[in-house]
Amino acid sequence: MKRVLFAVLLLVTTPLLLQAQDISDKEADSINDVLLRVNDLNNKSEYGKAVALAKQTLEYLEDSKRYKLIGKTLNGLAFSYAELKDKDKAFQYSFQALDYFIKAKDTLSIVVIYNDIGVTYEDFGLIEEANNAYQQAIDVSRLSNKPHKYIIYPKVNIAKNLIEYSGNYKKGLAYLNKAIHTSKKLGLDEKKDHVFVQIFLSYAYALHKLKQFDASEIYFQKALDLASNEKYLRAIEGIYSKKTKLYTEDGDYKEALNMMGKYIEIRDSINTIDNMSLAKTIEARYKVKESEEKLSYLTKEKNIKEAQLVKYNQFMALLCILIALLILTTYWTIKKNKQLQLARDVAENLSKVKSDFYSEISHELRTPLYAVIELSNLLQKEDLKVQHKEYLESLQFSGNQLLSLINNVLELNKMDSETIKIEQTKFYLKDIISNTIDSIEFALNESNNEICLDYDDTIPKELVGDALKLTQVFINLISNATKFTNNGTITVTAKMIKESANDVKIHFEVIDTGLGIAKEKQSLIFENFYQEHAKIEKSYRGTGLGLSIVKEILKAMGGEIKIESEEGKGSTFYFDLKFNKGKETSKLNDLQSKQLKEIEGKRVLIVDDNKINQLVTRKVVDHLNIKSSTVDSGQKAITLIKKESFDCVLMDLHMPQLDGYETTKIIREFNTEIPIVALTAAFIDDVEEKIKQQGMDGYILKPFNKSVFVVTLHEAIFSKNKVLTV
Repeated sequence: MKRVLFAVLLLVTTPLLLQAQDISDKEADSINDVLLRVNDLNNKSEYGKAVALAKQTLEYLEDSKRYKLIGKTLNGLAFSYAELKDKDKAFQYSFQALDYFIKAKDTLSIVVIYNDIGVTYEDFGLIEEANNAYQQAIDVSRLSNKPHKYIIYPKVNIAKNLIEYSGNYKKGLAYLNKAIHTSKKLGLDEKKDHVFVQIFLSYAYALHKLKQFDASEIYFQKALDLASNEKYLRAIEGIYSKKTKLYTEDGDYKEALNMMGKYIEIRDSINTIDNMSLAKTIEARYKVKESEEKLSYLTKEKNIKEAQLVKYNQFMALLCILIALLILTTYWTIKKNKQLQLARDVAENLSKVKSDFYSEISHELRTPLYAVIELSNLLQKEDLKVQHKEYLESLQFSGNQLLSLINNVLELNKMDSETIKIEQTKFYLKDIISNTIDSIEFALNESNNEICLDYDDTIPKELVGDALKLTQVFINLISNATKFTNNGTITVTAKMIKESANDVKIHFEVIDTGLGIAKEKQSLIFENFYQEHAKIEKSYRGTGLGLSIVKEILKAMGGEIKIESEEGKGSTFYFDLKFNKGKETSKLNDLQSKQLKEIEGKRVLIVDDNKINQLVTRKVVDHLNIKSSTVDSGQKAITLIKKESFDCVLMDLHMPQLDGYETTKIIREFNTEIPIVALTAAFIDDVEEKIKQQGMDGYILKPFNKSVFVVTLHEAIFSKNKVLTV
């Protein structure tokens, strides 16, 4: 027991002894790793975490002589606050970092910090101060015996400012020539290094201003090629912005308009990325404030502990007693944790059973629907009578509706913990609403209701969004209106309320003349499983899920369902949604036609234990002019692949004995080249990771989307054989 207590006391006092010593080389290496983490957090826009980690590092380095480490930490703080637009703190930490780099006599770090200070000045519009800082960086760089890539940046930055803000083109070009000369000495590759984008762009801008238009265009193109190859989106944006400005100043409005179009296109891409990080940036500002408050508290606590250190020996006896109590507490905690672990294992097992059940029921429900939808689609391509074609179209649409409803029920399991995924595909809005109305004709006839469509024909014909989710919304809303209306009228309205170059905002309403809903119950109807039964003879109960699913889907699509209703006077459900406009698809169609032509004549092996599914899949590939063979088990597939050659395997995942995963695993043991594409009717979230782990080359969901089928099959076959298709 004495030995145990001595070990505990040594553990407690060792940090206090080490605190009096300077930072060791091993500790310095660890701190450098921490600073890399700070830099990584800044790059991910997690500024709050970066500030907190940097300030903890400063605390650790307090009173040490590791000036370079302190300087790097302060520079990381300066970067965070500059990105958070806190000008005062950005400069405060920048100049503190400079002081420590000077103490460390680290010439290269001094060059870097002067350049960073210049960038910070420039961010806040202080161009003259920025140029002074860049010049200081250049002056210091002359003292370095080891030239480095970083000494080029201040030359390029000052050249850019002289050219763009001061109009001193010749002096700016002189700085650029110096930067080029230095880069050649360092052996930098002008076709890959990011700094050459700014060098070429500044050359192009200056030469254009000097009326050397041909030379200017050459440098503009070099800048654009490098930025495009390396995917520097902001650099591409800057290039198009500069060209737009120059063409406008020259009065060449046609070229200016052309460049503006390209600028807007790349700006949209960047905005998408920026919008994703905007929330992080706002959150970071609050986290910084929270971190500073916590740091202030920790500093006070540290001072108190230092004052109490004098009385440390007086409390050692009490500490020993506390340790004894801790040992007893730990014993009981371990015992309790074992009980909790057992309970957690039971809960996790139940969760797995539930997940497996939903995956299996998804497959069992969607597989027969796959046959109905695909066979309807294939039959429509035959030479049919007009009446029969209408029947098949109705059958296919009803199958799609049923698939949508099944997906709704299955996705209900995930709504509390996951975000609904919204697809972006092209669709015809009027067709969706009209088909939905047609599909519930039986319910309208039964309740003797009339339905009207008030559609604004100024709405663009082709929109981009999630057609399936939108269909689910209208199915539920119109069905709900039918449930509560008898001998009445249901009106579906779609009116455009705002239009821009790229998108439209549309107002939707579903109005009925039915019973209406009491004010106190209107907030309840959007809850899961709530049923407000209509007091009419031909009403039906339903699942109680329709309106709650509508609410969740519209929320995911950026809208909100609202209701106006009065008992005895009917109800109006309404919402607004924004959609992108459909664009020209000729290039995409050309590419798909080319891919379809390239896979014609290929030979695939269809592995599926369901005979109907075999038939459907075989008919699909037949229509694509692809040769096929079929087997009904994984073992037969393995035997046949060993004997014969195939361009691709279409592998069903759910099969008895050997399922698709196990079959693929065995095939990969003797053949790693043959492409294997999974066929599944399950939710892709449940199987995507397992597909990758088993070495499959892609997946296709049932029912098939022809375009997706062609693209996936083409990609699997040609990427596996190292062939690139443009």
